[in-house]
Amino acid sequence: MLPFIRLRSAVGILVAAKLVLAAAPAYAQSGKSGLIGRIFDEKTNQVLTDVLIFVDSTRHDIAVSSQGRFVLSNLATGRHRVEIRAIGYRPHVLEFGLLEGQVLEREFAMFFTGDKLPELAVEARQSKLLPRFADFERRRLNGMGAYITRDEIAARGYMKIGEAVRSVKGVRVNCGEVDCIIHMARAPTNCFPSYYVDGRLARSFAESTPMNDVQGIEVYKGAAEMPGEFTGAGAMCGVIVIWTRAAP
Repeated sequence: MLPFIRLRSAVGILVAAKLVLAAAPAYAQSGKSGLIGRIFDEKTNQVLTDVLIFVDSTRHDIAVSSQGRFVLSNLATGRHRVEIRAIGYRPHVLEFGLLEGQVLEREFAMFFTGDKLPELAVEARQSKLLPRFADFERRRLNGMGAYITRDEIAARGYMKIGEAVRSVKGVRVNCGEVDCIIHMARAPTNCFPSYYVDGRLARSFAESTPMNDVQGIEVYKGAAEMPGEFTGAGAMCGVIVIWTRAAP
């Protein structure tokens, strides 16, 4: 038997879930009219909770759940206008009519504009929409290798590739007056990493390259942590993968 405290918590969660799932039938049975909505990004399907909700041109403080859902209850019969506003998105307006006891369920797919959002927030969202950056995120979540995102590049003020890669444990960067040389700490002497730029093996790459056009960097120090798409004859010396913002 469950302890009393756990049982009471479980019962509370079950009751709350039933209330949400049965919202529409409950309103209908009581003769009340209303609207149940869900708010999300139309492209990424990401839930939006930091929004403003206007009902018939009047702002209402309406709770939005972690699933992006909200409930408008006790609406009068007749025509209504609901507007959803969120920073970075075009306002979404829904006009509808209600009969007595009718409860509608509608989805509010918000169109992203980036208006009034910081540049990094806009770029982060755009990156998620590009397949090549999706692969970058997939490998980063796997936890093998080291990853430097554009957010980190901007936050730490890296100006060159060498500066950014120096922050990775196990990577040595020796800079002279003109250029820098990158060497993995466990690699043999005169064994230097291979470079991939936008997924393609590059014969040469300057470690002093400016960071203005760099979207992300992947660093693999040896064959043990190397993903299949970057293995090759030079894997034992390490691999540095650079993704740019301008690539097709």
